[in-house]
Amino acid sequence: MQKKIILFLMASLLFALPMFISPFPKAEAANITTTPFVAVFSDFDSSLWEKADWSNGSVFNCVWKPSQVTFSNGKMVLNLDKEYGGTYPYKSGEYRTKSFFGYGYYEVRMKAAKNTGIVSSFFTYTGPSDNNPWDEIDIEILGKNTTQVQFNWYKDGNGGNEYYHNLGFDASQDFHTYGFEWRQNYIDFYVDGKKVYRGTRNIPVTPSKIMMNLWPGIGVDGWLGAYDGKTPLKAEYEYVKYYPDGVPQGTPTPTPTPKHTATPSNTPTPTKGSSILKGDVNGDGKVNSTDYSIYKRYLLKIIDKFPVDDLRVTDLNNDGKIGSTDLTILKRYLLQIIPNL
Repeated sequence: MQKKIILFLMASLLFALPMFISPFPKAEAANITTTPFVAVFSDFDSSLWEKADWSNGSVFNCVWKPSQVTFSNGKMVLNLDKEYGGTYPYKSGEYRTKSFFGYGYYEVRMKAAKNTGIVSSFFTYTGPSDNNPWDEIDIEILGKNTTQVQFNWYKDGNGGNEYYHNLGFDASQDFHTYGFEWRQNYIDFYVDGKKVYRGTRNIPVTPSKIMMNLWPGIGVDGWLGAYDGKTPLKAEYEYVKYYPDGVPQGTPTPTPTPKHTATPSNTPTPTKGSSILKGDVNGDGKVNSTDYSIYKRYLLKIIDKFPVDDLRVTDLNNDGKIGSTDLTILKRYLLQIIPNL
């Protein structure tokens, strides 16, 4: 009888184990973002982002320090500088999301650093530190030639997918948009709203974090060129966007216009072929609570501009300015008190 009881208890325990022991990636499922995500870099949002405070080793000849991620004039800045008295000769910044993201369209607006031996990047990554396989999708601008961008990706640590695209401009001279649409069977890469390359082999599958970093290489002179130790250097970022359903309205963020001077008119010149959706301040093709949240952040001066910086979209009462009245109108619309904006 005692033997039967012991066998019964053992069987019960084995049956119950799956209820208590689950792989770490499944535990992270609650931390996977499945809705549109737009981050405008007016300040450090510690609820969504983290500043790296460690070192990667390997080809990275720097330590990541939170002090090297700064915010100025609506931009997030990664700063590469000398490190004194530490294990590494240089310190720099890495900025990454706390949550994970899966298939969808990713976009950044950035200006790269220029100097032989360094990399300015925008990428998705997960790996052993997340108890996941090493999956990664890269957009990298090598400082030795900022008229090119390198695309690459890894699935379970297997890469070898490098592709160089000639930009037709110097990525260190002005801000441009770079993006990729990640799907089960392909990755499409974009520059300034134009699809420039598709990869179809060995596509990653694991939800990953969005990351940006600036770093000097060591032992990879054949790839990056020899770093001459020049500091300080910086890479600048204006925003990051993610749309799980793909490129919004079938078109990525339009090509940025050249720098402009102030004009008397507050109404921008319409872009040929563009469509205006009143209240869609994050550019995802719909008006919802996300737009309402962005309005509130703007009025509270948490951010200093909208992702879609166009008065035809943001000025809901057409008085030439953005104020609490616009927020009230949007709220009434979302509550279906008024039929349209």
